[in-house]
Formats: sequence, C-alpha cells, structure tokens
Amino acid sequence: MQDVKRAFQLSPLALAIAAGLNVLPAQADTLQQDTLTVWAAEVTSSSEWLGEDSISHKQPDHMSDLLRDIPGVDVGGTHSVTQRINIRGLGETELDIRLDGASQNANMFHHIGSLTLNADIIKSADIQVGANSVVNDGIGGAVHFETKNANDLLRPGQTIGARLHTSYGSNSYQQGSATVYGKPSDSTDLLLYGFQINRDNFEDGEGNDTFGSDGEVQNGLIKLGWEPSQEQRFQLSYDRYADEGDYNPRPDMGGGANTTLSADQLIPTEYDRSTLALNHELDKGDALFVTTSLYRSETELFRDESVVTGRWPGNRLSKNTATNINTGLLVKAQSIIQTGDIEHELTYGVDINRQDSNSQYGSSMSMSEELTKKALFVEDRIQLTPAWSLTPGVRYNHVQRDAETGSDSFNDLTWALATDYAVNDNLTLFASTRELFKAPELLETFIAYQATSELVAGTHEESGLNTELGARYQMDMGAHRFTGGLTLFRTDIDDRITESYNAGRGGYDIFNGRDVRLEGFELSGTYRYQDFSGKLGYARTEATYRDDGSVMLDVNGRSADLGDSLSLSLNYDLPSWNAELGWSSIWVMEEDAVEAGSDVKEAYDVHSLFAQWAPAQADGLTLTFGIDNLFDEQYVSHASRTGSARGARLDDYEPGRNVKVSVAYQF
Repeated sequence: MQDVKRAFQLSPLALAIAAGLNVLPAQADTLQQDTLTVWAAEVTSSSEWLGEDSISHKQPDHMSDLLRDIPGVDVGGTHSVTQRINIRGLGETELDIRLDGASQNANMFHHIGSLTLNADIIKSADIQVGANSVVNDGIGGAVHFETKNANDLLRPGQTIGARLHTSYGSNSYQQGSATVYGKPSDSTDLLLYGFQINRDNFEDGEGNDTFGSDGEVQNGLIKLGWEPSQEQRFQLSYDRYADEGDYNPRPDMGGGANTTLSADQLIPTEYDRSTLALNHELDKGDALFVTTSLYRSETELFRDESVVTGRWPGNRLSKNTATNINTGLLVKAQSIIQTGDIEHELTYGVDINRQDSNSQYGSSMSMSEELTKKALFVEDRIQLTPAWSLTPGVRYNHVQRDAETGSDSFNDLTWALATDYAVNDNLTLFASTRELFKAPELLETFIAYQATSELVAGTHEESGLNTELGARYQMDMGAHRFTGGLTLFRTDIDDRITESYNAGRGGYDIFNGRDVRLEGFELSGTYRYQDFSGKLGYARTEATYRDDGSVMLDVNGRSADLGDSLSLSLNYDLPSWNAELGWSSIWVMEEDAVEAGSDVKEAYDVHSLFAQWAPAQADGLTLTFGIDNLFDEQYVSHASRTGSARGARLDDYEPGRNVKVSVAYQF
C-alpha cells in the first residue's frame, strides 16, 4: 500500500507540473467541465433553500468540512474516531443516520463517536433538520449518505475509466485514492475504490501540537450494479472502513487534557466498520416507485488497554473489544393517484432494524444485548389546489429491548401533518408538526456497566412534538437569481430518557427525566449573477428544561446549546480557464447559556479559501489548492468536548492553518 500511495503522490504531481507549465487559457469544453464537477458531493438540507445550486467542491478530509456550514448542523470532534453529527443540539443517538440505506445506529463509547464514514467517496448527503416526516426515524432529524457508483463517473460513450487522486495537508496529513469503474456489459456497472489517509499530530491555532491523533484510515468500496430493464436496478455494495493508531485514552478531549489526566499514555486502537448492502429500485412511473435496502453493518472497536499504567479500571487492563451490528430492511414506495381533480402522492413502507451489541474484556464476554425496531409508515401529499397541499401521515413504532437490565417492549402510533401554500410564483409558505417517539436505547457498548445498571420500573418512551413553520422565496431578475428560506421551530420532548451514574451499584440508572424544549430558527439565502454565486446561512437554537427554563445539558453535563452561527460562501467561476475560486467563512457567537459557575462556550470565526483548475489541454486533470483556517484561529466547535474536569481543560481544539494541495487525474 505504501508503494501505491507513493505512486499516487508522484505521478499525478509530475503530470500536474507539466500541465501547469504548458497550458494556456482556453475556452473550456463540456467534457472538461464534467471532469471538474464529477467528484463533488451534493449536499441538500431541509434547513436551507438553494434552488438548483447545491453542489459542493470542498473535497473534505473530515465530515465537518462537508456539513458544518449548513444551518442547524454541526460536527463535533477533531480526532478521526470522534466525528459526531449534531442537529439543533441533539446528537447521534437521536438521529437517523444511514449509509447507502444501512442504519449506522450505535452507541459505542462515550469518548468516541459512532460515525465511521469517509467523506471522499460520498456522492450525496440528504439532511433533514428536525423530525418533520413519518418516513424517517430519529427525533432530531435524519442524515442519509450515498456513495458514488460507476454511472456517476463514466463520461458519455465511455465504458471504462479510472481516477487517481492524492492530497497533502500541511497540518498534518497525506491521503491518496484510486478508483476503477466501468460497464462490463450494457446492463451492469462496477466500481472499485481504495483510499488511505495518514494523519500526524496536528497543531492548533496557537501552534501547540496535539497528542494521540497519529494514525491511519483505510477505506475500500466495491459496488456492482445490474439493470435488467429500464424499470429496475439492483446494486450490491461492500464498504470496509479501518482506522488504526496509538490513540488518546479519551479521544474526544484535547491533547492537553489527555496529558494532564494520563501523562504520555497511548492506547493501540482499531476502529473498523464493514457494511454490506443490497439495494433495489423499481420505477413504474407515477404508478409505483420503490426503493429497497437490505443490509448488515458491523462496527468494531478494539483497544489494548493492557498497556495502561496508573489510575485505570482494573477489569479493563486487557485487550478489549466492542461490537455493534445493525441488520435491517427498509422499503419505501411512492405512488401518485388521481381522484377527481385532486392528486395524491402516497409514500409508504416498512423500516426494520435489529441492533446487536456485545463486548469482551480480555477472554471474558462482558455482555450481549439486542434491540429490535419495527415501523410501518404512510403519508399522503394531497394537492388540494394548484397552490395548496396538505400532507397527513402516520407511523407505527414497535421496539423490543432485550438487555442485561431486562426485556421490555415499547410501541406507539404517531402522526404528522404538514401543509404548504404557494402565494405566487416566488413565495411559498409552509408549516408542519410531527409527534415524536423514542424508546430507551442500549447502553454504550464498550463500557461494561450493563450488569450493574437498572432500567427504572415504569420507564417509558419519550414523546413530544416538533413544530415548524416558514417560507421559501425565489426570484429571477434578468441575470440575477435570488433564493431564500426561513424556518422557525419548536421541539418539545416529554419525559426525556436520562442516564445517571449510581456510584453505589457502579452502574447507571435509566429513567424518564425532565421535559425539554428546543426552539430557534434557520435562515438561508443565495444569490447568483452570471459566474458569481454566494450563500448565506444563520442558525439559532436554545435548549432548556421546560419546568424552570434552565439550560438543557448534554451527555457530558455541559450546555447542549450551540452558539448562534453565521456562514458565508462565495464562489466565482472562470469558464475560459475552466477554473473556480471560492471563499467560506463561519462566525459562531459566544454561548453563555451554561450552568452557573461553568465556562462559556467561546466565540470564534474561521475563514477558508480554495481554487480549483481543470486545464483544458490536460484532459482529466484537476488541481485544487486551499487554505483552511486561513487566520490560524484557536477555537473549539460548540458540538465538541469543552469545559474542565479533574484539573484539566477538556477543550478539543480544532486544527490551525492548513494549506492543502490535491491532484486528481481521471481517464
């Protein structure tokens, strides 16, 4: 692999230098423009109205690069094992996160995240900010990722192709990938993808070296498609992700916190995921369109804690493993039916997921638990008039929890109702409300507290309502195009399920805690004029306990509030050069809604730029230059670990300035 990686670094780079010396400005042709955008990720979100302009050219090395500028969304964690998506102050276990249809539901370890995704191979990310539709699970929203396939990459008339890519970041990583794709026959397509990134310990905005981030991530994807007819497509994919290194004992804390709490201790760590998915599409036009996903996704965490000295739990001084397996089936169908003058767009289906969670300390099995979710859903978008639609929906949820704390079942029939009204060709008003449901999850997999924990008698599922209203606007004035969106929301969660450590038993009590309220808004707008485009977003969320209005706490005992955030991106196309220039900025305001005596979450602003060029005389070559955190800001994402404990500052500082250069050659 090292030889292959060096080849990625040298051959395309030499070709890039030669092209840069010999290519003069030329009018870009259609083929060159396709190669410039083909590897982009399409990011769509319910919290912003972008019209047709939703393509990102960020080529990220971390999920935060891809998602952080979306109103209402943040990604916490700087370490490769701590990518945590946060929507409106709610975290992973309250979101429906899927990869190629496969649920990524897991609660692995409180010091790491449960998201093991490689941003480089993502084709699209569909983000539902808030629980608005009965089609999706998750009381905080849904994030559905899809990886690329061969048909996304093949040029017109091409039956086989390949792409080599290498990238260097000054702070501090090197990565490379190789992709081969093609159509073995008229009805089949195949993609083979391999990726590796080597990370060193980065420097924060003040020039301090972090500690325990030095490691390697590899990702491989095999995807086979078969289209027996124009109406059907089968797609079989296997995605393997492997993260390995000598890592911090507590990767969600900054390097300084780890050295304070455990000196120079590092733990050999392997964090792997394998996802096998069979997807099927049946397209009968308006009468029936069905997507089916059958999957098995396994996530495994291995830590050799036998190397730890000093203060550490005695039962964990061994080689320890935790495994979470999601097995499931998701079927979603859509049909358009006409009844008189009224059109019905029906969406209906079934969602089944079984989560198996087990851990092992040394040679001893610590626990094995199972959680099964089954749901049936149907919603009907009723087009009452050309301008007005009404969408009712119902979802039946059944959860069977077979855990060390006992076997319990939870079920409920929940409803949703939405409407939108087109005031005119430019302005549309909308409103929605959805009843919430969430049963108690399994305890985190890695730490074996299950046998000493208790699901308190009478504990029931969370309920509540998510209500939203807002407006979308679009207008064309000659060459000028404006789009905008505003969403106001209130999410009330009743009897939120809480875990509290019980020192007497050495385990957790799981019970219905306090009612909470999240309310705020997301505002977005875009402007395009000829080759220039800009996007602006603003988000605000306040999370409080409803009984006294005090600040709601996250799982770490810190305020769940994220400071108001403002994002700005500016892009300028240079068609005659087949190039694009871009600038992005994020301003996050200080969050002082914290418990008395706690530190505020400090304000920060981060600015980045990029330039991308596909030389017209070097067909298939793309060069990208960028600078992340241009002004070397010292900051911590409000979705990351902050605060102090046991005499240590826990702040998980983000990397400082990072100059990055990448070269891709596609042929």
